[in-house]
Amino acid sequence: MITAAAFLAMAAVGALARAEAGRRWNRPDGFPHGTLAVNVTGSFALGLLVDATPPFATVVGVGALGAYTTFSSFARDAVALAEAGRRRAATAYVLASCCGGTLAAALGIALASAA
Repeated sequence: MITAAAFLAMAAVGALARAEAGRRWNRPDGFPHGTLAVNVTGSFALGLLVDATPPFATVVGVGALGAYTTFSSFARDAVALAEAGRRRAATAYVLASCCGGTLAAALGIALASAA
């Protein structure tokens, strides 16, 4: 029961943090910095959990970080940039998100494994 309550609490924290990052840093006519930031930092944090115990990994990895990161907003933002004729910005955003997220996760794994 404690894991379910912790999961819900952490999911709420993750969702609120993502919403706040988007509110502060995403602009309707600009580059989606907030979504990029949450996805890259979330990937890094998930990499840090490589050796976490199953209950902790569930609560933090799936609950908090699953609610914090967002593939749907990433896809929406990329399409919106492309549809607005900002194809270079869309390409840069997709590359920064995919490469940045992968590198951040690898760095998190490396740091967790070294500890």
